[in-house]
Amino acid sequence: MKSFELKGNQWFLNGDITFKEILSVHEQAQSYVWKDSVVLNLKGVEELDTSLLSFILEQRRQAKKFGKVLTVQNPPPSLISLSKLYGIERFI
Repeated sequence: MKSFELKGNQWFLNGDITFKEILSVHEQAQSYVWKDSVVLNLKGVEELDTSLLSFILEQRRQAKKFGKVLTVQNPPPSLISLSKLYGIERFI
């Protein structure tokens, strides 16, 4: 299974999303043309680190730049914990 799948304006992240995988995920996300807002579904994410937080924040900036919104769906508990630790839970 791919770490990152684009299906229209639905983005699906799967498996481990750590520093090791994030560059590939970021490169794939760059291919998206921001015609619509995006739903980032994290249901399939297993292991993660702060690089996923960074990715989400960057994609929110990209969405805003094009007048769109990035919505995070099914954030894993560990991502919520990390976002609280860094004081950015409102962005998740």
